[in-house]
Amino acid sequence: MKKLLAIMLLLFFAVAGPHAEAAGINDYDYYKPAWMGKERIIVVGYRGVPKKTVRALRKAYIKSYQALGTRPIADTYALFWDTKKSNLQKVGRKWCKVAGKEDNRCREAMSGNYGGFKQPDEAAGGFEDTMLGLNHGTEGWWKEMVVDDGHLKTVAHEYFHVYQNMMAFYFEKEKRLGVPRKKGMNYLVRPYWMEEGGADYFAYNVAAKNKWKDHDYKYKMKQALVQARAEIKAGKKKGIKVTLKNYATETQIDKLRAQGFEPHFQYDGGAWANAYLRYLTGTNKGVFTNYYKDIAELERTWRKKGKINYGWQKSFQKNFGMTVNQFYTKFNRFMKWSTSRQMKILSAPLS
Repeated sequence: MKKLLAIMLLLFFAVAGPHAEAAGINDYDYYKPAWMGKERIIVVGYRGVPKKTVRALRKAYIKSYQALGTRPIADTYALFWDTKKSNLQKVGRKWCKVAGKEDNRCREAMSGNYGGFKQPDEAAGGFEDTMLGLNHGTEGWWKEMVVDDGHLKTVAHEYFHVYQNMMAFYFEKEKRLGVPRKKGMNYLVRPYWMEEGGADYFAYNVAAKNKWKDHDYKYKMKQALVQARAEIKAGKKKGIKVTLKNYATETQIDKLRAQGFEPHFQYDGGAWANAYLRYLTGTNKGVFTNYYKDIAELERTWRKKGKINYGWQKSFQKNFGMTVNQFYTKFNRFMKWSTSRQMKILSAPLS
């Protein structure tokens, strides 16, 4: 999922075309996709995916986008296939059309090699340079829903990635998308723990609010807390400091893996960071919507001042009343609280 999201963002950034290198940091390309005002979720189940599973997925997507608005954030394709039963050529053609045909797996597919579509346990989501949302999942995920619809939580998680990535380019007052021609190395790389932890926190809320099986909100959040604490303890034994600040970029995550340490704090610790932000501000509006809504406008404003990659930082400060570094200090203290005290900060789902 993380590798695919990185590829998706790189694809999206490439939309400016060959003139991007000569562009100034204030130059943008603007778009008004034809789907604006009539956004849809298009759920496609290929051969081998039961119809009842497709129906369950579709309902879960509806519940997910309704937690954020009356319509989906963008036209979004949700493609589901069985790696052994589905026609992978057909899957590949559709996936690559939605994604923009620049991804490595698409180059492979166009040459007749469908290895990239044979991963049996995969789920991913993002917003593409084609101005379309894209989610997908293979049987290792969706087959579990036949027994336990708690796995529908993944629908909410992956849909939220579409929302996060699309809103970072959307100018609400102008009702258009804007992509800067000159990106800068880390453009729109908001904290990784905010991206993945935010998606998990949103998913826990949606699942609990809709009473999906195996999704008692406090129980799931406590599980995440236990796992976050365990990772902090495991990190200490290896001389690794497990904090949000050290899980902020994919480069940092890759370095941890290179050390033989498998990081997951960006999910579990990130979910609790979002819950703590909700506690500090008294509402989920900041972590679910407002933070993402302000990124595009603030990024453009700060580019006019000669600063790249400031949009998310300034949006964080605007919506949460502190800099991200100030929050890191607060959260480090929070993680030293007792478990019982930490659990008391949780609010009702989606409140």
